[in-house]
Amino acid sequence: MKKSTSSFILLFISFCLFTNTSLWASDSPNIIVIIADDQRWDATDFMQSRIDDLGRTARFPWLVGTTPNLNRLSNEGIHFDNAFTVFSTCSPSRATMLTGVYPHIHGVSNNSTDFPTNSTTYASLLKANGYATGYFGKWHHGRQTQRPGFDTVATFYGQGTYFETPFYNGNNNLIRTTSGSEWIDDVSTDYAIDFIEQQNNAQNPFLLVLGFKTPHQPFDPPNRTEDIFSGQSALDVPNLNNPPPGQNIGINQGNYASTLRKYMSTIAGIDSCVGSILDKLEQLNIENNTAVIYISDNGFFRGEHTLGDKRAPYEESIRIPLMIRYPQEQSTPRIVNDIALNLDLAPTILDIAGLSIPQSMQGLSLLPLIKGQNPSDWRQFFFYQYNHDPEFPTAKVRPYVALRHENGLKLVSYEENASWAEFFDTSTGNDSYEINNLINASNRSNDLNYMETLFRDEMRATEFIKTNGINIQANLLQANIKLGKNYNFTLETSGDLDDWSYKYNIQGNGDFSNYSISPSSSTGNGFQIAVTGNQNDYGIKDTNGGTPYRLDNNELVVGALDPWDNVAGGDAVLIFEIPLEEEGYNLSNIELEFTARRKWSPDTPWSADLHLLGIYNSTTPFSSYSAYTQSDSNIHLIKEAILGTTFSNEDTRVTSESSTLIPFIQQFYQTHPNYSGGQYLFLRISPDADTNSQAYKFYIYSADSSANKPKLNFRYDEFSENPTQLFYRIKYGQN
Repeated sequence: MKKSTSSFILLFISFCLFTNTSLWASDSPNIIVIIADDQRWDATDFMQSRIDDLGRTARFPWLVGTTPNLNRLSNEGIHFDNAFTVFSTCSPSRATMLTGVYPHIHGVSNNSTDFPTNSTTYASLLKANGYATGYFGKWHHGRQTQRPGFDTVATFYGQGTYFETPFYNGNNNLIRTTSGSEWIDDVSTDYAIDFIEQQNNAQNPFLLVLGFKTPHQPFDPPNRTEDIFSGQSALDVPNLNNPPPGQNIGINQGNYASTLRKYMSTIAGIDSCVGSILDKLEQLNIENNTAVIYISDNGFFRGEHTLGDKRAPYEESIRIPLMIRYPQEQSTPRIVNDIALNLDLAPTILDIAGLSIPQSMQGLSLLPLIKGQNPSDWRQFFFYQYNHDPEFPTAKVRPYVALRHENGLKLVSYEENASWAEFFDTSTGNDSYEINNLINASNRSNDLNYMETLFRDEMRATEFIKTNGINIQANLLQANIKLGKNYNFTLETSGDLDDWSYKYNIQGNGDFSNYSISPSSSTGNGFQIAVTGNQNDYGIKDTNGGTPYRLDNNELVVGALDPWDNVAGGDAVLIFEIPLEEEGYNLSNIELEFTARRKWSPDTPWSADLHLLGIYNSTTPFSSYSAYTQSDSNIHLIKEAILGTTFSNEDTRVTSESSTLIPFIQQFYQTHPNYSGGQYLFLRISPDADTNSQAYKFYIYSADSSANKPKLNFRYDEFSENPTQLFYRIKYGQN
C-alpha cells in the first residue's frame, strides 16, 4: 500500500510538471514566416478572382483553382491588399525583413553583400528569449551560409538550383545533395516540418523561416505542376510598351507565354508546400497558437513596362503578397487596405511574441491591424529605393528613390538624371498602369508640390538625408550630415539661396560626417602634396582569413581566389602615410593615382571598388572582411567601380578624385591636433561581387615598382574670406 501511494505521488508530480510546461509553451506563440522569391502580388487564385474590382485586369484568370492553400491564408487570415517592399531586390529586401530597417541603414543594397552578422534581428531577439529558431531554404546574400540568430539551419548557396542542390548547415557543412527528382522547395519544406515536430514534442515555442526558391528564374516546376498551365498565356495590359526612362529596350521578353507558364507553375508547386505546413499545424493541434506569415521579397514584371525582372519603381515590382493567419489574436478573417511593408515584418514578429520593439527599427507592428484595430496614426505613404547593382552594371532599371502615397500618387527621382523624374496618379480610374507621367502637368502642380514636401520630410525621417548644422573651426566650415549608406549625393553651396554652386559628390556611409563647405580660393593659388605609397602595400589572398601576399614584390592581384595562370587573386591594399596638416590652407581634394591592367574578360561582369579600411599607426598587414561584407564599421566605400569591365588590358594610369576621403582626413586632423607623422591610411581595391571561380582579374602595381608607384595627391587651396552668410544643400543623385 505504501509503495502504491508513493507511485501515485510520483505520477501526480510528473503530471503537474508536464501540465505546467504545456501551459508555459502555450503562452508563447509559435511563429512561421514563409518567404517566396519574386512572387507578384496578384499571382494567386485569391487575387485573380477579385482583381478586376480593384481597377486592374486579371491577366492570369487560369490561376483560379490552382493555389488553394495560399487561398486558405487569405480567406482564414488577414490579407493585406496594399503590401509593398521598400527595395525591390532579393537580398536587400530580406535584410530589411530581418532587421526592420531600410537598406540605406543596414547597408545591403545588392545581392552579393553578406548579411551583417552582428545585426539585431527578430531571430536574435527571439532566440535570446527562449525561442527555438530554425531557417530552411533560400537566404541569398552572395554565398553566405551563416544564419545569425538561427539554431537549426538547412540551406543552400545563393539562388540554389531547383534540382540537385547541396544543402548546408549554418557552419557551412554539407548536409546532403538532393537528387535529380527532388524539388528544392519540397526538400526545404520537409526540413521545416521535421523542425515543427521536434519543437512541438519538446514543448518549445519556435520561430521557423521557410525560404522558397520559387518563383525565381529559371522557373523549373516540380513534376506535379509542370504541365498544369499548358496552352495558357497572359492577357495584355496597357503598359506593355512603356519602358522606364533612360533605357532603350528592344524586344519585350517578359511577356513570353512559355516562361510565364513555368513561372506560374512553380507557384502552384509551392502552394502544396504551404498546405503541408498548415496541415501539420492542424495535425499537432497548434494552429490556433501559431502565427503564419506569407510574404514575397519583391514583385515581378511579366512584360509590363517591357520588363521581365523587378527593381523598377512600378506597381508590378514593388507590390507583394502578404497574408497573416493568427487565429488566437485576429478578430476575424478580413482584407486590410492600410499600407503594409516588408519593413514591418520584424516589429510584427516581436510584437506577436510579446517582446519590446527596439527603437532603431523603422517599421510598424501589424498586430493592431491583425486584431481589427484601426490606429489613427497609421502611415499614409512610404519611402522606397533601388541602388546600383554591381552584378548588373547595365541593368535596364537605374538607381532611384521614390515616395508612394495611399491615394495613389507616386513620385520617383533618378540618381543619374533629374530629367527622368516620374510622377503618377495610380489610383483606380486614373492611371493604374503608370503610363501618363504628370511631372510637367500644370493642372497637377499642387499635387506635385505636396508630394515633394512629403518626399523631403520622409528622407529626413528615415535618415536617408539628415543634416545637423554647421561646424566652424578657424576658417574651416563643415556641414554635419548623415547620408544613406552606399547611395550617391551632391553637395552644393550658395550665398543667397538663388545661385547654387556644385561642391562635390558624396557617397553616403550611414554615419554623421563632416563635409567641407568652405569657399575655395578665388585666386586659384594653392599647391599639391604627393604621397607615394608605402612599400608594405599587400594583397589579401583569403578575404575572410587574411593571408597577406605579394606577386613578384611588384604587383597586387584583385579577383578570384582560384589560381588561374598560377596566380591567386584577392584584394589589393595600398598604404599611404598621412602628411602633416597644412595650416592656413583648405584641403579641397584628394586624388588617388595608380597603374593597373585587366586580365581576361568576365562571363559575369564585375568591377573593383575602392574602400577605406581605416587609419592605423602601423603598416603591418592585417586580415579584413571582403568588399561585399559590411560587418566592419571601419570600412567605407570611397569610389564605386574604380576599375570596370571595359578597363584596358594594358598598363594604364588611373587618376581618380576621392573627395569622399576629405571628411575622414579632416576628422583625423581635428582629433590629432599635434600630429607629427606615423599614421597610415589603408585603401583597399576589391571585387564588388563574389567572383567565385572566375578568371577575371585586375593587376595593380604596388609601391615596390620602380616607375608605377601608387600616389595619393592632397590638393590645398588658399582660404577665401568666409562670407557673411553661407547656405548649403544636399541632393540625392550625382551632379
